[in-house]
Amino acid sequence: MQAHYTAADFKSARDWVAENGGDLFPTFSAYEWFKRKHRDELLASGELITRRGRGGDLLGPGFGRVAVQILQREQRGVA
Repeated sequence: MQAHYTAADFKSARDWVAENGGDLFPTFSAYEWFKRKHRDELLASGELITRRGRGGDLLGPGFGRVAVQILQREQRGVA
């Protein structure tokens, strides 16, 4: 976890997917599936903050890097 992050460094998951999802997360549903599958690891990374209600999840600036690392590991069959 990055101790030097501030609240302003996090974006709503919907905004992050719209701006940065690219081919990894072309839809918000694709992100939600990924989050369900890797929730514990994403929380441990400090790049995911889950919130209840309409606010939804918050994603840190390193979320994309962590997601790529997880997907690459899965491709190598180490998942």
